[in-house]
Amino acid sequence: MKKKGGNQMDYSLETRHIKLRPLTSNNAATLFKWRNDQQFLQNCSHRRSATNCNEFVAELKRDFERDRHLQFMIERKFDGEPIGTIYSYDYKRVDGYAFITTFIADGFRKRGYGAEADALFLMYLFEKFKLFKIYMEMYEYNREAISAALRGGFIEEGKFKKQRLFNGARYDVIRYALFRENIPRISEFLNKLK
Repeated sequence: MKKKGGNQMDYSLETRHIKLRPLTSNNAATLFKWRNDQQFLQNCSHRRSATNCNEFVAELKRDFERDRHLQFMIERKFDGEPIGTIYSYDYKRVDGYAFITTFIADGFRKRGYGAEADALFLMYLFEKFKLFKIYMEMYEYNREAISAALRGGFIEEGKFKKQRLFNGARYDVIRYALFRENIPRISEFLNKLK
């Protein structure tokens, strides 16, 4: 992340491996495919079933009208391949917080791309929107993501017992928070990825 001239910020949303780029209409087909991916439905959405393309377009529009704040595509830097998406929602300017969700497509998981995308996006949100804290909510069965969040400095703030009904079983929804005081830690991690 680099600052340029005076008070104006120029955010470099990239590491040597990935870059975050705002959505364009060209991303609709990829986002639609991911929206119906079982891993997305299981870990990144309150929705449970697949949808068709027209329904998806309307759904995404409603999400942005209701509470979706920002959304970026995560691309592999060397070839521009879209490998996931990251977005913020339920942004509360006065209270200084937002929630984020990260999805990495099958075939690109377990390579550190999610950690890099999270760090870039967290730093961007903390600096641009002056947030006090950023939340992630995860389902208790998503052990890999929970472990990664804890390694990244998130702490558990609350647990909603048996709130998630998925495949006939009930699971806790756990809310994790990362505070502004973690900016030096995030910055140190990003500096290693230049």
